[in-house]
Amino acid sequence: MMRLVTFTTSLIAVCVALTGCVHADGSYNQPSQEKLQLESKAPQAYTVQVADKAEVPVGADGRVVVEIPRLQRSHKTYLFGVAKVGESSPEDVAAIALKKDGRTVRTLSLNDLKHFPTDSEGYRVLKVE
Repeated sequence: MMRLVTFTTSLIAVCVALTGCVHADGSYNQPSQEKLQLESKAPQAYTVQVADKAEVPVGADGRVVVEIPRLQRSHKTYLFGVAKVGESSPEDVAAIALKKDGRTVRTLSLNDLKHFPTDSEGYRVLKVE
């Protein structure tokens, strides 16, 4: 009998906690362009796809400019409307796919791109292979 009371009390506590969450939608990212420089023996074998847009071929020089569309909006989750327990940003979405022979070999987010070095012309240098 005591087990049933404990279980019921725990279940009620969990239900109360879950119903007290607030989900707040935030802003979208601004559409932009990203310039990428692939360092590879055969960069023209790669394509870059952003979100559900068409694949963009990489030139023989390894350079490609991709359009970054509006991605999913940011959101924050608060417990009982007060304590923030979760947060996401459109910059964290792994929406950039580097493909070779139709297969994704690497996925990147906008925040990931910020960690790559930039050359003198503003291209983000990605080493592949």
